[in-house]
Amino acid sequence: MARNKYPEETRKKILEVAEKLFLEKGYDGTSIQDIVDGLGNMTKGVIYHHFKSKFAILETLMDETGEQPMLNDLKGDNGFEKLQNTLRDAFHAYRQQSIGYSAAVTLRSPRILGEQYLQVFEELVPEVEKIVQEGIDDGSIQTEYPKEISELLMLTLNLWIGFQISVLSLEELKRKTKFIQKMFEGLGVPLLSDELVKDAFHLFSMLKKE
Repeated sequence: MARNKYPEETRKKILEVAEKLFLEKGYDGTSIQDIVDGLGNMTKGVIYHHFKSKFAILETLMDETGEQPMLNDLKGDNGFEKLQNTLRDAFHAYRQQSIGYSAAVTLRSPRILGEQYLQVFEELVPEVEKIVQEGIDDGSIQTEYPKEISELLMLTLNLWIGFQISVLSLEELKRKTKFIQKMFEGLGVPLLSDELVKDAFHLFSMLKKE
């Protein structure tokens, strides 16, 4: 086979076909051969030249949706507003959430859960803690526990809710979300406004196609 003169175009095409299949058939229901068939005149070798595995394609799609908010470039006049807007952007990132939902079964595997747990504490919590500390400094957040608040927020939304979302009913999600809302209110950091809770329910309904 002749050398590909347009590697970026090929990579983009692989991602486009894979995303379409993941959303239509689910990640677990899509094989590398399905992606090959969708590409027409390419081979498995071309795919593996760009991505080491099907899961690597999924990770790339999740990273490159352009919907994930940058934690160092947030909207808001104070730390509290920035933290709330981060949550709002996440609930509105429908394309990214849909791709993740398509792989819900795979993402709940013990190995991936362990990796995500480490990522939450090593990468996300320190960045969220900076925003919480900014809120403490500007007076918009009242807490003596910025690290613990940051850990609790990431654990509840990413791991407790996020990785169970495919097996939760709407009523179960409402109960858990309300509990989280009241928990943070009780801690003096009412991050989940009624509007944000409504956004979360809307996202869930769209993912479930209810």
